[in-house]
Formats: sequence, C-alpha cells, structure tokens
Amino acid sequence: MEAGHLNNSLEQLSLESIATSSDDVWQDITELVDRGTEELSSGQLLKHPHFTLFDAMTSIEVMDPRLDMGMLSQEDEEEIAQWDIQRKLNLQEALWISLQMFRCEMTWHMSASLLQTIYTCNYFTQYSTESTAETDNPVRDLVLYPILIGTGLCCRFVWNEYGRENVFREEDVHFGAVSPQFFDEYSQSDALRLLDTAKTYLEQQREDAAEQLLVLVEIRRHWLQALAWLSSDDGSERALEELEALQQVEWRISEEGQAVRGVFDRKCMRRYPSAAPIKPIELASLTSSRQTLLQMARDLHEILGSLQQARSVEHLMYIFQAVAIRSPQPQPFVRSVVMSAFECDGRVRSSEPLESFARRAILEVAAAPAKALSGVDGEMARVLADWFRTHCQNGPRQRRIALKYLGMWDAMQAVAEQNDMNAYSGDPSQNPFWTSSWIYHMKLLLLEQGMLAGVRLAVYLDYELPLLFGYLSQVLEAHVAHIDRMLSFVARRSDQQPRALQLLRWRASVLAQKELCLAEWLIAHACERLSVFIAPWHKHSGSVSALEAALRLDSEPARRARYALRLRAACMLGSPSFMSFEGWAATVAQLDECRIAGLFEHASGALLRARKALDDGRCHSSCLSDPELAAWEAAHKPIYHAVLANSVSLSKLLQSPVFAAAATAELDVTGDTAQRTRQALLNADLNAARGTPATNKKRLKKTKRERQWRDDVSKLVSEKLQISWTTGKHPDWPIYTFIDTL
Repeated sequence: MEAGHLNNSLEQLSLESIATSSDDVWQDITELVDRGTEELSSGQLLKHPHFTLFDAMTSIEVMDPRLDMGMLSQEDEEEIAQWDIQRKLNLQEALWISLQMFRCEMTWHMSASLLQTIYTCNYFTQYSTESTAETDNPVRDLVLYPILIGTGLCCRFVWNEYGRENVFREEDVHFGAVSPQFFDEYSQSDALRLLDTAKTYLEQQREDAAEQLLVLVEIRRHWLQALAWLSSDDGSERALEELEALQQVEWRISEEGQAVRGVFDRKCMRRYPSAAPIKPIELASLTSSRQTLLQMARDLHEILGSLQQARSVEHLMYIFQAVAIRSPQPQPFVRSVVMSAFECDGRVRSSEPLESFARRAILEVAAAPAKALSGVDGEMARVLADWFRTHCQNGPRQRRIALKYLGMWDAMQAVAEQNDMNAYSGDPSQNPFWTSSWIYHMKLLLLEQGMLAGVRLAVYLDYELPLLFGYLSQVLEAHVAHIDRMLSFVARRSDQQPRALQLLRWRASVLAQKELCLAEWLIAHACERLSVFIAPWHKHSGSVSALEAALRLDSEPARRARYALRLRAACMLGSPSFMSFEGWAATVAQLDECRIAGLFEHASGALLRARKALDDGRCHSSCLSDPELAAWEAAHKPIYHAVLANSVSLSKLLQSPVFAAAATAELDVTGDTAQRTRQALLNADLNAARGTPATNKKRLKKTKRERQWRDDVSKLVSEKLQISWTTGKHPDWPIYTFIDTL
C-alpha cells in the first residue's frame, strides 16, 4: 500500500466524520495506519493533510509511563485504589504520613513544585477536614489533621513571602499555574489550638510513636510561629526567639512509622491540566529534610540578627557580602526574607527612606557636604538598594545582575562627575568628586564580585584562570589607587577620623584581594606552562582534522575573541581603563620569559603581602563593635582561607627536593613562549599525521627537544609533584596543592 493512497484514505475518513451527525460512530483505523507505516522509508512522515507544525508542537508524546506526566501504570492504579479517607489510623501510620509530609515540605523549599511535593498527599487536598474531641477516628482527627493544618499554614506564609517576587520563578521557586490552597479556612490561632489538642492527646498515649509525633508537633509549632512573626512588621525579635527554640528541639525520631498505601498520589498532576507539564521526583531523605529545616533556621537567625544590630552602611555591606559567599547558599525562602527585611516598599529596614539611606551611604565614605548630595535621587537610591539585593540572589543570577548593573553605575558616575564639578568652586585639580568617587568605589566592588562569582560557578575553564586573575589584579590595583585618592581628601580634616578608618579598612580589603589575585595569576600561569592547565583543543586525538581544529582555536584571532568574550562586561565601561588584547599579550610574553620557579617565588611574596594587608585591616577594625567586627571577619574569611592555604602549599613546593632539582636543571626554560611552544608541538604532530617529512633539520631538532622537555615536565607534574587545584569550602578562590611523592 502506498503512502499517497493512505493519505487519500485518511482524507476520505475525515470527510465522512465531518458529515456525520452528533451521534458519530468512530472507526478504528489502527490496521490502516499500521499497513501504511510499513511502506514508509526513513525520513518520511505519515500525517493528516491538515496536520500542521503547530499541531506537532502542541501534541502529547506518549512513551514510557515513567516519563509522561500523569500517565498511570498498573502499579499506580493499584496504589490509588487503596486510598480511603475513612481509614482508621494508628499512631505508627500517622507518624509515617507526618514524616512523609515533612519531607514533601522541605523538598518544596528546595525549589520543587507543589504538585511534586505537598499536593501529593490526599489528606492535604481534602478541604472539609474537621478536628473535634468526639470522633471515631481520633488519630486522624486529633493528631494527623492538626499537623497537616499547621503544615498548610506554614506553606501559606512561605507562599506569601514568595509573592513579594524577591526571588525568581523557575530559577528559585516553581510557582506553576495552580492556585494554591493551604487550609485557608483556618487561622493561625486555629492551627495553634489544634496543635495543642494534638499535644494533649499524644501525652496521654504510651507508645513510642506518640513520643516521636510530639517532636513533630513541637517543631511545627515553633516553625509556624516563627513564620507568622516574620510576616509582621515588628515581629523580628519574637521570630528570632522562635527560631532559636526550634534549633533547640531534640530530634527523638528513630523510626519512620508504618507505611499506608494510597495516601500519596505521586502523579496527582493529572488532576491539574492547567499546570505546566511536570514529572514526579524523588523526595529528599528524612535526614536531609531535617538538615534543611535546621539550616534555614540558623541562616534566618544569624542573618536577621545581624541586620537588627547593623548601625552603619559599612556594616550592612559586610553582612550582604558574607551572605553572597555563604556556603551552602541559603534556600530561596531565606534569601527572600532577608531582602524583605532589608528593603520593602521604598524603606530600608521598615523605617529609613531609600533616598535618605543613599545620602547616608555617601556621607559615611566620602564626607561630602550637603550641597554635593543634591544629585542623589530616587533612581540612584533604587540602584543602591539593588546593589544589596543582588547579594541575596542565587549564584548564577548574582553574576548576571552584577555584570548587567555595571552599565547603570557607569552612567550614574558620569552624571555625578558633572554634578560634583558644578558643586565645587575651588581649584579643579583639588576637586574631591565626592559623589562620583563613592559611585566609582561601589561600581568596582560590583565588578569584582561579578568576575569572582564566575570561579564559584565554574564558568571559567582551567586555562582561563590566568586571564581572569590577571585582569582582576589590574582592576584591584586601580581600586587601591582610587581609595588612596579618597583618603588624601578625608585625612585633611581632623573631624573625619571615623571615615578615614573606614577607608583604611576598605583599602586593606582591596589590597589583600589585589595581592591574592596577583598570586593566583602567577600560579595559574606557571601551571599553564607546566601543562597542569590544558585547553580542551590541546587534548586532541591525533587525527588531522582534530589537529587542524586545535591550531585554529589556538590562533591569535581565536584568543582575541575569547579575551573579548570573557571581559565583554568590563570593556564597555568608561572606567577603569580597559587593557587591550595587545597589552595583555605583551604582559603574558613578559611572564613567559620568567622561570617557573621564579613565578612561584613571586606568588609566595604576594601572599605574604596579602596576609599583612588583612592583618592591617583587622587592626583598623579594632574600633568597631563586636557585631561589626564579626561581620567584617565573615566577609573576609574566604580571603584569609585562600591566602593561608596557598601559602602553605607554595612553601611545601619551594622546599621540595624534586622541584629544587628541576629548577636547578633549568627544566622550565624553553627559550620560547608557552604559546609558540604549543603551536610548534601541534604543527609537528600535524606534519606527522599527514606524513609530511620535516625539511628543516634545525626546526626538527628544536621540536624534538621541546617535546622531550614537555614529556619530562608532564612526568614531573603527574608522577612526582602531583600539582592540582580545587575551590574547596570557599569557591571564589582556587586552592592549589603540591604533593611531593618522594
């Protein structure tokens, strides 16, 4: 049977169907389609004449039941048939259901959907629940329902917080198209009363399951009250008390109870056709769920407690910098609460208008007179608030927003410079540029944050680390010079000693990062020369096509394009000055002329200077209060860790007999740049693969010597020194390890 004849048959069937009345009689065309598909060859499509691309894109593909939303297997249907809301539960069964719901709730906090977690519980989706003292199903009505109602109200408070849109759909929270129902007919006081009823009932029981359910009731009560207080304008103190009490609850749950079939419908999404297609997931384990709740309680308690104690903008900046690098990263709900606590409805911490906060931020650093702040408007204040809020986003969005907002800060700086010139009537060369200097300082902090976030997110490959840290060391050097200029104006006034100390703290912080970046740059460049960092195209298979591709990707135009791509956000800024590719290539060529041992020695010296700068910053922080000092230390902990860890590693390397012998033998001197050496080796491999004989004996001898040198170095690195790197606990800064196996 030909496909054309089959199409005619389908057209005829379609016309007959249209012509019939409302009492249509459907015809089975399975055999017809099966015969037609046997005649089709690969690449041909069997379709109705009116079947369009739109129909294809909106159709549902039915395949493996495990992959299709809501498609029930026989096992699923058997499970659903077991559901009975009138089933009389015992305490072991109530314990199992409660623990499963706890896992669902915590999995939801980990960015899952309601349809994958909370709504899978059939008890939860029954809205006509009643809990009275007289019942023929006391465990269900007096224990399980109060716990579920308390869970629902907790979810309601969390959902309301998400409604502030501090965090982003799909990236942080899966909202979906479902209108959530969380036992809305019950108030907070109703839920607390029901939890008290459950507690009274459980205290009268003598089973182990009752003791474990009491733990869940106590946890639910503290968590519910903490969320309720967090949602109020002046309940932060009470919320902190409840969060602390929650952390003190002893986890006395040793078993998971007795499973009840039919209670959880993992494919409940079939009942919500308006929702986007979503598939069942595995819930977080009970241990992981408990850790998630405790971590959220700790994060909220620590961060909100710090926000309450903050008195200066500097203190707030340290707090948010510490939040950005917190590991593990706080859950979306925690980050949303922190953003709401900092700024909501145009006010900072519920009291100070945004414009007033922006003026105070400039005054703290730049000591500007009142007339210089006339240019501070709502737009500048909004951008400043977003500077803080950026630190509370998820890792990838932190980087995207930071690099995106650089253009806004750059434009504000240009406008502020003009306003500063108009406000200053003295010698133009002595103009402090109060507001624009502060904006430039904030812009550089944002640029540094965005670039370093790429290391944390593994955006950069190993061989790109020299480029990143080389550029950052230039930016940080400009930042140090800028702070020195600000200091020169503030230090002239004896009444500005606190502001001078704050600038000294910022200078120490930036200087420490600059020296650490320099050390990371030198180590990374040395590792590239030692073949520890190898570009993907250098790991060729030996074929002619692979070698030709490797040469193209290692050419100057390709390297120029990668340079522009990685630094595209910085090259558009008016300041600081952007180093051209030619300038970067000249700098790298200078490093190529240095011995590898010398690079490691210079890196060790830079780490010593970084540690001294951090110690100086610690000394300048002696006048801070205990909370401010704690925030400063939390923000600088990753830098301390990277400086100390890399200092120890470099000390071991420089004292290694293996490395000393290699350095003495001048193993790392090639007489050529690392780039040209790689290209020479690739060319030699390409000629060998093509079967092209070498005509230049001098070049052949040099290539052979370079290949032998590379083999010796690779053997030294992989077998004896075992050089490697990791981001470890503080992923913004690589930590290198050098293991001497002898």
